[in-house]
Amino acid sequence: PVGIGLVVDRVMLRVNDRICEMVGYTREELVGRSARVLYPDEAEFLRVGAEKYERIMQLGTGTIVTRWVRKDGTLIDVLLSSTPLDPQDLDAGVTFTALDITDRKLAERKLIESEARFRAVIEAAEDSIFIKSRDLRYLLVNPSMECLLGFTAAELIGKTDVELSGTEAGGP
Repeated sequence: PVGIGLVVDRVMLRVNDRICEMVGYTREELVGRSARVLYPDEAEFLRVGAEKYERIMQLGTGTIVTRWVRKDGTLIDVLLSSTPLDPQDLDAGVTFTALDITDRKLAERKLIESEARFRAVIEAAEDSIFIKSRDLRYLLVNPSMECLLGFTAAELIGKTDVELSGTEAGGP
């Protein structure tokens, strides 16, 4: 499931079949070309190069999340990891692995959007709403619940009713 390749000065010298499947190019169309062809714009190409090679210099491996553009123009999210063949000589070449994480990133975005809608509904509700953990600590309270109990959300979150019972309304 992982694309693998070899670059020298960010020119692709070798790519496996998975790289070709991911980006929609044939091996012949990729080998000998700058990796720039895989990036949606020059800024992303430069950002990835700078950050990845900085990490290689510091850690020996550079891993970064980026976006590639397929031959048909479709953008995909990619987890890219690179390791030099010779850590003392980056000119000898850098191997890279590329994992298509587009589905995972889409699921993450949908979850964030769903959570935002959930929070908006809870915050706007006139009824008092709260969520507690298994050990009965407040995890979420809406403004109506704050008014009902006389505490702010910051004062409630992480506390139990027993812990709050010894405090006065409006402050711990």
